[in-house]
Amino acid sequence: MNLPTSSLFLTTLETDIAPLRAQIITHPVFSSITTLPQLICFMNHHIAAVWDFMSLLKALQRELTCVTIPWQPTPDPVTRRLINQIVLAEESDIDADGNPTSHYELYLHAMKTAGSTNDLSTLPPAAIEFNAATFELINTRPIEEIAAVFAFGREDLIPDMFTQLVSRLSIDAPDQLAGFNYYLQRHIELDEDEHAPLAKRMVIQLCGKDRDKWARATTAVQNALKARIALWDGVLGPLR
Repeated sequence: MNLPTSSLFLTTLETDIAPLRAQIITHPVFSSITTLPQLICFMNHHIAAVWDFMSLLKALQRELTCVTIPWQPTPDPVTRRLINQIVLAEESDIDADGNPTSHYELYLHAMKTAGSTNDLSTLPPAAIEFNAATFELINTRPIEEIAAVFAFGREDLIPDMFTQLVSRLSIDAPDQLAGFNYYLQRHIELDEDEHAPLAKRMVIQLCGKDRDKWARATTAVQNALKARIALWDGVLGPLR
């Protein structure tokens, strides 16, 4: 009997998670943001997802590359290269002035210039619950599940309509939202052109033709997407 190819497993995963992704992208939280204070409220929650995106990334780097002394090569040079390519841009990108920075720091700067006074010492309850789910994954689940959540459950879930909304708000507050506009544009450029294909290749490499690994990866992504819906629900409450 011929086993399904890795690309077929990937297509099945994407089909299985499509309804949850659609719920996230069409969530009413986006249409409920019409003012700068509401956008700041969203950012105060969303920073949790930006931070744990970086934590997922470093968990993958820890497992797929060598970060200990003495150095020795890890077994799979393909995943090693894939994750290091993503780390380079996410942890050491450039800001609007050409200075090195991480995407998390870009977001913090965007929050500050927009007018947020959140010092991150007390995140909203929905953001705390979202982070807890992510670190449960990082601390207890195998690497292919972490990679799948990284590839399919993260920041490509910001819809185009949200970017357009920020652009409209920028007309009245260009200085306050310049940083956030830059963050969104930079993240979209990297996700669509580079990181999304790299992350999918990493999942294929880690899961191979192992049906059980693909099944577990699919469940992990579905759980992560449900956690994101709960985060969006948590933002929606204060907006109304």
